[in-house]
Amino acid sequence: MKKITVLGHTPVTVSVMIEVPDNAVLTESEIYAKAVKKFGGIRSYLGNGGNDKLIGVEGDGESISADESVTFDDFLI
Repeated sequence: MKKITVLGHTPVTVSVMIEVPDNAVLTESEIYAKAVKKFGGIRSYLGNGGNDKLIGVEGDGESISADESVTFDDFLI
């Protein structure tokens, strides 16, 4: 019996907490720039039988979560 790897995707939301002084007034682009600078990135972690099975975020105050169900739309034979 042959095996087929079926691929899918889902949007995820990533959050990062930044610190600013109480009296600071930042523009939207400044807030995003600070978030980009602070974000540690998405990482693959070892688990569930391989090193491509778990994903997470790197730094403190960061989180990642799936927003929708997975949509399968491709496959490899």
